[in-house]
Amino acid sequence: MRIDLHCDGVEAAPVLRDYVSRRMSFAIGRFRDHIQWARVKVADVNGPRGGSDKRCVVQLRLRNLPDVVFAITQLDVRAAVDQAADRVARVLAQRVRRSQRPVRHHAPMEALPA
Repeated sequence: MRIDLHCDGVEAAPVLRDYVSRRMSFAIGRFRDHIQWARVKVADVNGPRGGSDKRCVVQLRLRNLPDVVFAITQLDVRAAVDQAADRVARVLAQRVRRSQRPVRHHAPMEALPA
């Protein structure tokens, strides 16, 4: 599965692309069958004004489950990507586990003869 990386105000160096790809691939590895596509956007929140806030927005389109979308803001890009990867793994595990729970149908109880 391909992970699309979009950079906004952050230099998209090959090292960053490789790092994001490795971290996210590891985080979603065991859930590949449930994911249609993944998009990661890394942006500089303050833009040209300076400052050190970096945001990592993750979007996952899942098969037969609600989409996953969230944003993490940290002081640097790697910290934001690390925290986002951890959260992706946690959220996917939770969604998949909930979807695989058996649905219990209770049949109406019949009165037993006395």
